[in-house]
Amino acid sequence: MHPRTRILVLSALTVLCQGAAFADVGIVVYESKGVDARRTGAGHLALVTTRLCASGISQLRACEAGEEPGAIVTRYSDLASGYDGTLFAVPLRDHFKGTADVDDVPALSSGGDLEWLQREYWRSHLRSYLRPLTRENYQLMRDKMEAFDAGRTVRRVVTLEYLMNLLGPRKKADPTWPIASVDPATQELIPEGRWREAIGVQHMRGSLIITAATSPEQESRLIKAMEAARRGTFNVVSHNCSDFVAEELLEVFGDAGFRMRPRTLRVADAWITSPITVATSFVDFARRSKLAFNLQLMPMLAGTRRPTARVTSIARGALVPDASQGKMAFSIRIYFNFLNPLIGLTAFGVDKASGLVNLQDLAHERGTESLSALANARDSNTASARSVALALAREQVRVFGAATCWDAKRKEFAGVQSEAAEKGLISRREQALLLKMDRPYLLPRFYEQSAKMCGNGSTLTAGLRGCPEAALTRNVAASSFDVLVKTAAGQSLSVDPPAPSRSELREMAGSESRATRATAFRAMTALINYDLSSSPASRRISEAFDSDWELFRSVSEANGLTVAKGDSDGDSVAECSCRKFDAGDRNGDVFQEGRSFMQGLFRESRRLVYGANR
Repeated sequence: MHPRTRILVLSALTVLCQGAAFADVGIVVYESKGVDARRTGAGHLALVTTRLCASGISQLRACEAGEEPGAIVTRYSDLASGYDGTLFAVPLRDHFKGTADVDDVPALSSGGDLEWLQREYWRSHLRSYLRPLTRENYQLMRDKMEAFDAGRTVRRVVTLEYLMNLLGPRKKADPTWPIASVDPATQELIPEGRWREAIGVQHMRGSLIITAATSPEQESRLIKAMEAARRGTFNVVSHNCSDFVAEELLEVFGDAGFRMRPRTLRVADAWITSPITVATSFVDFARRSKLAFNLQLMPMLAGTRRPTARVTSIARGALVPDASQGKMAFSIRIYFNFLNPLIGLTAFGVDKASGLVNLQDLAHERGTESLSALANARDSNTASARSVALALAREQVRVFGAATCWDAKRKEFAGVQSEAAEKGLISRREQALLLKMDRPYLLPRFYEQSAKMCGNGSTLTAGLRGCPEAALTRNVAASSFDVLVKTAAGQSLSVDPPAPSRSELREMAGSESRATRATAFRAMTALINYDLSSSPASRRISEAFDSDWELFRSVSEANGLTVAKGDSDGDSVAECSCRKFDAGDRNGDVFQEGRSFMQGLFRESRRLVYGANR
């Protein structure tokens, strides 16, 4: 980093850290996925606090000495089968990673891996609150669910549930779903429900955390407000997750001037409180009050899931054609917009006239702690506007990376993979799935499917071990493998654990077993390829990538492969990008370039061809 720019960055960080005696409270805006993405694109919203801790599963409290601070609180309908509450509080790290131990976070993720993590988390932390179902209770719930109910039938029609069932399989092989799932180790009936949406969120979708500083008095009000909110109920129209978050923000920041837009003015959201409405009110409040606020990007973990859809207003998400919401939804909206062009035009116009916050602009401006600090310094007029603007532009290039530097990494990566294919570390079939733009999930899905077909497991761990190519070409039935591993003593153990963590991959790279080293290489190949194949908005920041690139380098060298290092384009993406900026290449960062009209057009075209959602 240039010395002058470093001074500016450190000065901005000092301005931010002057409020170190304060904690942060704010919101988490989650990208849309699944049915919500195809229907409205409204996403989900939760409350976040950085200094308080979860008390049980529905309250907040002051943290104890040595306890990891931070909690997420959200409101769900159908939190768990047989459980009447709607609030769910969970520690910050557990919420995003699915585990309390950062060393246990798998480098790659899949549906099976996430279910394994969630099952382990339920056993360790939730069992006393979300009790396992008895067979009698389960049967009563099953009978009630299968009985005719006119109101439920109407709701299914209104919410397009029947249509969504046609878009993809929703019923699992487990016959107890969606009421419960069977714990393979104990045969207990784990209650199914929306609690799974709050454990391991980064395995499912991307999100943004937006917070502002709070005082101890404001935190005390939040704790008391949570006690009252515990008695509330969930209603998708009048008291949903966004209404809950808005009420808590009013308790915390109401004395500082926070106000929600009147419901009568929320035309773009059909007069319903939505995540984008609350996010807009919160950001407007911070800017109007000149309150320093911070934003952190939380991209989805690398794995088998496809990128999620951006958050929009309800009207725009429901009526305007958008390829990110799926082919069928896009086609239906094109058809209705063709019959009546005013439908989409009106929805788009109302959305624009509502002045809703642009989350992508906000992510580009404030996507990390350092960027937020610079933006806050600029807004507070504590430094020269020109100097801060230059430092901000340089930091954006460093954080998100220059396009030429990412391209250089793709060339290096492709060269390593060609050598790996020649040495038999990966197959030509695996190599053909690499560097497919906007389709980073192809290789992890290949490993997931190969595990099923080869009969050696059901998670990514089994697929990464590899299996004979002949088994894949014979298309061995997925039912040929058993989800339980039988030991010599005749005991039943859980299915394979999730994909290896980064610390485990380092150990595997030092193994004397060639097969173990090759497995580590395949895992790192899928991880690095995920970033290099993702669109800029879905990609991790350069520092996170650079750290994994060094791990990829060491794993590759342990397998006898050569990775370039030290030349002008062979260093880290962050260093390369800073050097380009300092040399006068002011073309901007890859995140900014990815938001151009032409890039957006190419991205939408690829989504129409290959699909955007799981």
